[in-house]
Amino acid sequence: MFGYTRTTRTCPVSQIHSSLSQGVRDFFQGHQVGDPGMDTFLCCETIAWRDAPPRLISWLDGNSDTKIYLAMVLTPEWLVWARSGDQTGSIVTGAKLQVIKVKAFVRRNSKDMELEITGFIAGSKEYVRGNLEMGPEPAAQKFCDTVLQAVNEAKPPVKKKFFGLING
Repeated sequence: MFGYTRTTRTCPVSQIHSSLSQGVRDFFQGHQVGDPGMDTFLCCETIAWRDAPPRLISWLDGNSDTKIYLAMVLTPEWLVWARSGDQTGSIVTGAKLQVIKVKAFVRRNSKDMELEITGFIAGSKEYVRGNLEMGPEPAAQKFCDTVLQAVNEAKPPVKKKFFGLING
């Protein structure tokens, strides 16, 4: 299988790709998240270009995206992400920090960062799991670290008692 070459940058919400910006604003308004320009801790954008596959794979794969934009916006209560592919179109979703778990890691066989999200996303009653794929740049690491910290602060881990012997 072929992959993508990704690059990630930190940017203000006002500078994300035009195919994503209106969807992000609509999501913020529809879910009463706030003002994307004012109520954002951190925003980053990843651009992914499909690596050139062998001719047979390209023919079998059909209409997969050759270029993908991914914007991720962290607010005090939400993680919102928007994805736009040149073949698949745009989608925007998000999750409240209190109802998700996140795990950041470097992808095997590359230096790309991934942020695994599990939990309940907006508009879904089912528990879901998915990955946001970013490039190897320091902006991706910083975004992942900030999201991990924000999720931990939104719902701190519960301290477990050792066999009920510890009072407190």
